Amino acid sequence: MLLFFMSSLPVSEAQSDMRESEVLRGIVFMRTEGLGMIELFYKHSRNKPVRDICLRIKAYYEQTQPAMLELCKGKNLQLSERELHVILEYLEKNFETYSSEKEQEYLQLCEEHINKSIQVYTSLVQDRKWESVSYFSFQALPELFNLKQELRKIRKL
Repeated sequence: MLLFFMSSLPVSEAQSDMRESEVLRGIVFMRTEGLGMIELFYKHSRNKPVRDICLRIKAYYEQTQPAMLELCKGKNLQLSERELHVILEYLEKNFETYSSEKEQEYLQLCEEHINKSIQVYTSLVQDRKWESVSYFSFQALPELFNLKQELRKIRKL
């Protein structure tokens, strides 16, 4: 019985490591989508408040990127450039129909993405399965809430 318990420990740890890598992989995809969306929005919009919030969101991604890279260090995330490229191609296709008349729709998409990010990070903080992931999520949340509020203000203009 004791032998069975001891032999199952590494499998449990391996499963936890695999799950952590899956979570990190999801965060990388979420961040890629968010940053890609913001860069395209900035490129297409001529509205100063919209462009300003895009710059602020981009700064958020740039400021949190070193911590994200550290979090992923040594993990097998099984990322391919092709997968990331598919996300960016999808975003570019969605921005082909961009017009200033549809700007509110694009702002709403950005806000929805921020909300999704808040939900993911909040869940990871509450879950506390991986200390470093929880800590990163905890650090990422305040600015996401601020960005959400700023997006709402801009949408009301």
